[in-house]
Amino acid sequence: MDGEGHIPVGPVFALQRTAASVPAVKDVEAAVQQSLSALQIPAEKLRGRTIAVTVGSRGIDRLSAVVRAICLWLKSQGATAFIVPAMGSHGGGTPAGQRRVLEQYGITPEFAGAEIRSSMETASLGMTPEGIQVVMDRNAYDADAVLVINRVKPHTDFSGNVESGVLKMMTVGLGKAVGAQELHRWSREVGFEPCLRAMAGKILASGKILCGLALIENEFHQIAHVSASLPEGIVAQEEKALAMAKRLVARIPFCELDLLIVDELGKNISGSGMDTKVIGRGLPSLPPEAPRIRAIYARDLTEESEGNAAGVGLADLIHERLFQKIDYQKTFSNVRTSLNLPLAQIPLHCPSDRDALDFALGYLGSARPEQQRIAWIRNTLELDRIACSQALASEISKLDGWTLEPQPILPKFDRNGDTCSPLQGC
Repeated sequence: MDGEGHIPVGPVFALQRTAASVPAVKDVEAAVQQSLSALQIPAEKLRGRTIAVTVGSRGIDRLSAVVRAICLWLKSQGATAFIVPAMGSHGGGTPAGQRRVLEQYGITPEFAGAEIRSSMETASLGMTPEGIQVVMDRNAYDADAVLVINRVKPHTDFSGNVESGVLKMMTVGLGKAVGAQELHRWSREVGFEPCLRAMAGKILASGKILCGLALIENEFHQIAHVSASLPEGIVAQEEKALAMAKRLVARIPFCELDLLIVDELGKNISGSGMDTKVIGRGLPSLPPEAPRIRAIYARDLTEESEGNAAGVGLADLIHERLFQKIDYQKTFSNVRTSLNLPLAQIPLHCPSDRDALDFALGYLGSARPEQQRIAWIRNTLELDRIACSQALASEISKLDGWTLEPQPILPKFDRNGDTCSPLQGC
């Protein structure tokens, strides 16, 4: 203990990733339009037709530019495009809320050059052989065809050969709250991947899908690959894309942590607030996929989450400011849809950073500053720059593609016991 009864906290050092494994696509709009043109879709499927374009997943690099490029391409082919919010129960599960989420993505009718039609109403496509109900957003169903876009990445709830991508956008996104509930309910019985494949198979068999566009991001969360596929090739495309995405996923570059400090969690960062495959919680995982972490302290909730704190249960401690921002109705609505109850369990909330660190370090055994294995991240999406304690900094020579800034940063606490993030400043 120091003279004020606190457990000493050592300095941290900024760690910066130097390069991505695969470079970013420079002109993403051109890449999107070239990929769509390469499909050689017959003119009669485009000219004079009305095409719904799905938009749903959060945090995708240059998403608004991708959507605009698609709408412009469809217009150039003689089609009329409109945008459908495809996001399950997000946005509070209301048409206005989902339209507002699109605006947060920078997607407006003026920017995209296409109307937005937002509704929670769905049309039934029938049942799968397993008895799973399959539905589609009513506006998308009433269109002549649907162009489905999504980032392909590891899912936070399961592991398989298809996880989060175009198939999930078709089943959960276009399925709205009903589709999301069906997937999560039936996944308990038949498994996530079999359920996802069965529901997507029913949608593809309906003939409503024009094509799918898969986006893959590198470690800097920059779009590094764009590929389009006709309906019959979407499943194979996604399997190939996921294999690539898994190689490029950003990770915390240490195997063992005493404490992980997370500046913010939120639905715009991950469906689970914090990516389970980054923090190694919620799903079985071993280093180097994710480090073993003894305690997690989360400091805030993003404004974009609008109070939806699903994922807060993955932390051990949270700051009082995060606790005060929780909208229980939105959080429980989301968790009720996903049937993932632990995500909404509220951890101990501490009045200040100093109190949280005392609690965490005391729980961990009150290690001396030079022994503390502490990593500090802004969120689980932005991992190109992290801060680490002295013990972790000494291991930098073992890491490829990272550089350590030599100047130490010593946390300084104000009169309320709070400190500035070394990654964000005050």
